[in-house]
Amino acid sequence: PLTVPAALWALAAEPVDAAPRALAGMAYLAAVSQFGAFVVWYRGMGVMGVARASQLQLAQPLLTLVWAVLLVGEPLTPAAPATAVVVLVCIAVTQRSRG
Repeated sequence: PLTVPAALWALAAEPVDAAPRALAGMAYLAAVSQFGAFVVWYRGMGVMGVARASQLQLAQPLLTLVWAVLLVGEPLTPAAPATAVVVLVCIAVTQRSRG
């Protein structure tokens, strides 16, 4: 709500000329990618516990790295797999510890 005036001012200064396909993509991002993912994420946190779920979220950058290499052809530096192993070990250690 606090950004609505700024958004209206920006739209007046430079109107958006969005095609229906672009608007459909935006609607998908809002409904499925954002809202749907949050529903699943909060359900998972409820089932496994907030602390464990937040530690598991540390694996997200590693999955992003894997998908970037496989799908987009991103070059893989030697430091990336080594760092990934260190992060995965830290996640495994924290998942097994009792607090």
